[in-house]
This record gives sequence, C-alpha cells and structure tokens, in this order.
Amino acid sequence: MRIERGGEPVTAISTAGLLPHRTRATPLLSALYLAFAGLVLARVTLNPLLLDLAMNYTEEGGSILEKIHPTFWGFLAIGAVVLVTQRIDLTAWEVRVVRALLAFCATCVGLLVFAAATGRSASVGYVLDTYVTLATLVLMFAFPAPWRRAVGQALVCCLLASAAVAVVEYGLGFRLMPFVESEPVFRPTGLTSHPLELGMWCAAGIGFAAAAPWTYRQRFAAAALLLVGCVASGARTATLLAGLSAVILLVAGIGAGLPAKRRQERRVLVLLGVLLLGPVLLGGLLAAGALGRFSEGMADGNAMARVDVYGVLSYLSWNEFLLGGDLPAVRKLAWEKFKLPYIESSVVVLIVQFGLIGALAFALMLGRLVWAIVRGGHGSAVLGTAIFFAAALSNNGLSSKTAAVFLILSLAIAFHPEGPANRPVRADAQGRP
Repeated sequence: MRIERGGEPVTAISTAGLLPHRTRATPLLSALYLAFAGLVLARVTLNPLLLDLAMNYTEEGGSILEKIHPTFWGFLAIGAVVLVTQRIDLTAWEVRVVRALLAFCATCVGLLVFAAATGRSASVGYVLDTYVTLATLVLMFAFPAPWRRAVGQALVCCLLASAAVAVVEYGLGFRLMPFVESEPVFRPTGLTSHPLELGMWCAAGIGFAAAAPWTYRQRFAAAALLLVGCVASGARTATLLAGLSAVILLVAGIGAGLPAKRRQERRVLVLLGVLLLGPVLLGGLLAAGALGRFSEGMADGNAMARVDVYGVLSYLSWNEFLLGGDLPAVRKLAWEKFKLPYIESSVVVLIVQFGLIGALAFALMLGRLVWAIVRGGHGSAVLGTAIFFAAALSNNGLSSKTAAVFLILSLAIAFHPEGPANRPVRADAQGRP
C-alpha cells in the first residue's frame, strides 16, 4: 500500500515510525507482525530440552536441519515476504545496528568455515544456531518502533511468567519443563532448560522491566517478581547481580522530577533503608531456605570448578592456543586432570575451539554489536544488558544452544527510544544514501 504525503510517495513503513499509526497498519504488515511476534516468543519459550522430545536438536544424530531452531525457517519466510512487499527506510541508529549485526554474523560464519577447514568442526553447532541465526533480528526494523516495543513488553511478560513458574516449582518441589541433569539440591528452571539460564533471565529482566512503558507500581512489582525468581533459581552470581541491579534502579528512580537537592536527600534515605532492611530480608530468605546455595559461600566445589577449568589451557600447544584445538580431546583432558565432567566456561570453550585469535575476533564483534544496540538507549536497558553478559560469562551461557542472547538483544532493540537524531536515511535518485 502506497500513501501520498506531501507529494512524496511512501509505503506504510517507509518513514520508520514517523508517520501516524493508522498509515502503517496495512493488513499485510499487521499479519507479518503478528507472525513475527509469535515466532519471537516461540524462539524464547521452546527451549532445547523441549525440542529434544520431538527432534534431535541437541542429541547426536539427525540432519543439519534438526540442529537449527525450527523458528528460524519461519523467520526466513517472513523475511522473504518483507523483501518483496515492503519498503523500509532505516534510521541512522538502525543502519548502525544492521551493519554491526551482519558483520558479527559474517564473523561467526568465517569461524565456522575455518573450523571445518581445519577439521575441528565438532561441537560448533551452537555458533550456527545461537549466533549466525541472530541475523533474523534485522526483521525487527521492518516494523514501526511502537510495534517493536510491544514485542519487548511481551518478552518481559514471558520473563515474568518464567519467574512465577519458578517460584511455584520451588514451593512444590517439581519442575514444569523437562530436566535431564541430576542435582544434589532441587533448583527450579521455570520456562528455561537450566537453573543458571533462569537466573540470567531474571537478573537481566529487572533492567528491562524498568524500561517498559508501565506505571511505577507495575514496574516495581515486575522487578520484585524477577528478583524472587532469581533467588529461587539458586544461581548465586545471577542473584548477586540481580540484587545489585535492583538497588541501582531503586535508588536511581527515587525523586524523579524533584530538584537536585531534594532528589539526593531522598536517594540517601532510600539507600539507608536498603542497608537497614537488607539484613532482615536476607535473614528471612535464609530461614526459608531460599539461600541454601550460599551456605558454603561463593567458593564451593561448583564455583572452583569454573576457575580450575582454565588450567586446561596450560596443556595446549602454542598452535592450539592461538588457532584452536580439539574440543572433545580437551574435554577428556579436563576430566582426567581436573575431574571436571563439563567445561563450564564460555571463554575456555571459545579459545579451545577457535584459538585466542578467533575468540578475540568473536568477542570484539559481539561487543561492537552490543554497543551499537545499547548506544543512546535507556539506562535501565543498558544495565539489564550488562547484567546479562556479566552473569553469562560466569558459566557456559555464551557457548551453548540457548535463546538467551536472542532474547536480550531483542529486548535491547525493542526498548531503544525514538529521538530526533533517529531520522530515516533516505536515498537520492542514484540510490546513494
């Protein structure tokens, strides 16, 4: 559908969200949006253990098609329709994000090609499924900014549902989702596949709940539920980060709109209240058994295993350290030398698989992508993104098949504010920007 406005023919979304809402809601665009939003939610909620019930998603065997999340094919179909039916004018910020996203995905493809060429392609499927498929996020920019924010709100509601399920699971002692690992202490998983992933979701979600366009009470209640869900998950690092995030947002949000002096006074009072009531709250959680994972401190066997695993790097040759080695052999080495059944460190996994050079390229391009997305964004959304990566680096959250990275980047894009600097990038008659 084309619309004449001021003598210039434009399409329903050609001004990147600057036209009135009614000019954008064409039936086709609305249908594409609903399909896209449904796929985004399915990408997050259909976790690997659920998919393993129907296909060889993480298990050995099966075709390459089974190793990629099924929603990817739906995103491709929507992208094909968008390309042939819609004209999209990107803002300067959106152009930067698209360029950074495609550059990161190209880097990941290059690493996969290098691993295959050197005969070390074992266990690199997560790079394809978790990172290369992030290219589908460019579809976010096919829709107006208000519609993207609605997707972000739906994702926050998904996080809240996961936290609520986790609290119920903790109270009843059973899990809703399938779980294959044996643990000495029961830990809920919510709508995720692992307690640590649940902790990352909840800890990061606090910042994005604060960025949602809800009332203060709604945002406060959402953050409180996510904090409780994080505590219930038993993920210690994520719980500490969630508490830090909650305190920062609570103090920063006090006195908004007041003169600077009164705002600082109120923030000091709130901070003192947190310091006084914090021990009481911690005592209550400890009495309820919710902090059982902290009973041995932060340096128990599980925590030390994530430190000891770095010792496997000392057994690599210089060639393996710089250009990558055999991950299955290193896993065997980790068991023989350190009695570690898993390598629970994304840093170690990336160095072993792609070498220090490849791991640095991966980290730099991922950092460039994240910076392009959060630059100019809401402070609470930036905080949520930082909290997620801090929690993910404490385990193998960045080196496994997971929707967590897709989730966080989707939220960061969805809640990025519109502003006068975000003008559409138009092309001249020769197609030059």
